[in-house]
Amino acid sequence: MALSFVPSLDFKGGEGRMDEKATSALPMQNLSESTPNKGRTRKSISPSLNPVEEDAGEAAVKDLLVYYARHSTMHGIPSIVGSRLYRGRRVFWIGVVCVMAILLVTVIYWQMSDFYRFPTVTSVNVRYVTENDFPAVTICDLNVFNKQFIEQLDIATQMRMTYLTEIPGIFHLVGKVVLDTLRQRHNVTESSHQKDEETVASLLKMTQQMIEVDGGGLYCAWSDHYWENCSVAMDTRVTDMGVCFTVDSRKLVKDTSLSRRKASTVSNALRGLSLIVTTASEDIPYRLYHSEGFKVVLHDPEEEPLPQSRGFIVGANRSVEVEIRKNVRIGLEPPFKAFGSGTCVEVCSSSFVNPLKRFARYTKEACEMECFVDYVVDYCHCRHFLHPGNETICPLKQLATCFREAEDLYFGGKNKSQPRCDCPLPCRENVYSTSVTYASFRTTALFDAILPGVNESVVKIHFYFPDPVVTTIEQIPVYSLEGLLGSIGGQVGLFMGFSLVTVAEMCELVFLLITRGRRFFAQPEARRPLNQRP
Repeated sequence: MALSFVPSLDFKGGEGRMDEKATSALPMQNLSESTPNKGRTRKSISPSLNPVEEDAGEAAVKDLLVYYARHSTMHGIPSIVGSRLYRGRRVFWIGVVCVMAILLVTVIYWQMSDFYRFPTVTSVNVRYVTENDFPAVTICDLNVFNKQFIEQLDIATQMRMTYLTEIPGIFHLVGKVVLDTLRQRHNVTESSHQKDEETVASLLKMTQQMIEVDGGGLYCAWSDHYWENCSVAMDTRVTDMGVCFTVDSRKLVKDTSLSRRKASTVSNALRGLSLIVTTASEDIPYRLYHSEGFKVVLHDPEEEPLPQSRGFIVGANRSVEVEIRKNVRIGLEPPFKAFGSGTCVEVCSSSFVNPLKRFARYTKEACEMECFVDYVVDYCHCRHFLHPGNETICPLKQLATCFREAEDLYFGGKNKSQPRCDCPLPCRENVYSTSVTYASFRTTALFDAILPGVNESVVKIHFYFPDPVVTTIEQIPVYSLEGLLGSIGGQVGLFMGFSLVTVAEMCELVFLLITRGRRFFAQPEARRPLNQRP
């Protein structure tokens, strides 16, 4: 009777050796017994795989798993399948590995929960100020229009200008009642010799003539205190406070005629910009109040000043010192919270699309202003001649009534159907904070001789940086993708000793299980001894 052998891998003694125990344990039931007659041949072997052979294949897979467990770089696993130094050692290490796995999952859960709260930290950096850090300065007359322009209009238009330019709070309290009574008493009739578009065009033309003649009443000095006409660095802007003048110090720097002495950029910023502003102090017809002073706004040169929303007031006949401090605020766009309070818009991104139709640059103030202008256009079916846009300009007769009504409804919150205006802050914003001190300023005969025609409404303003640094406040995420992966990898290594080498071992084990398992179970014929094959 012939013996059959089943090949098996013995990982204790090396690959390719025959397992003697498996060979000696092979039963002989699959072989047919010999007949009494010696001449008869043996019955054929069953073509199906012997159950013992199947057990041998499974034993080979088990030996493979045990081998990798004994040599695994993951902590605790070799101790489970290793030698038994004492009773219960295997149970002890199974418990240790399970506890460490539970703690690992818990720590990773806490870390991922903290990650999806998107925490941030604030970084503060400083650098020296330069000439390019100096803001643009916009100056607006508090009276919106001067007497010279108003007197060119007919009486009905003059009175309607008062409806539109009077201080809003005063107008809604007593101004409207007084003006309505005045119109009824004088029995003002309508005049159609001048259209509304012509009124606006004449205002802009007169302003341009003022700039060409005397610089709009502005004289300036940059760094070296040499006074010059500001027309080279001045632009006019039509704002909600009328025609305002903007002085861009960068244009003064580039103009060589104003650079009498060379100085460092830091020194120029510290010396700063000086302005003398002049305006007539005569009463404007049909105005209830006359303001003696100016609204001053510091802003980026490319940004709309919007004097109704920000800035500070400087009274006439004053010598004013304005200390400027520049802070650059950089927040993080969603899903992060901008400085812990809300969301911001990344306006510096190449993918950003400006949602504003009336302003070229997005700011929170410009967005809020556009919401109000849109409301006025919807309410009046035309736009205010001082508001930006392409809509038809409202007739002054209609505008004098509907604009104040729309203003009262919008800011008073009386219109419940008013659409919600969502205007988040930009993620990057230059903020100019100021500290203003002043003293009375009175012209003398000598000053009038130097600047003829200057009356008592004169303001001298000096803008400068008291501290030669710019502060940058920036939000930084606590977690980055690389940092999160590194932190999780550190936790896995701390609790389980898991590393990239362990991952390579597991990949190799899976590969061997797939290839050798298929060899044992999908190709049984190849593992039979030659004398048992059909």
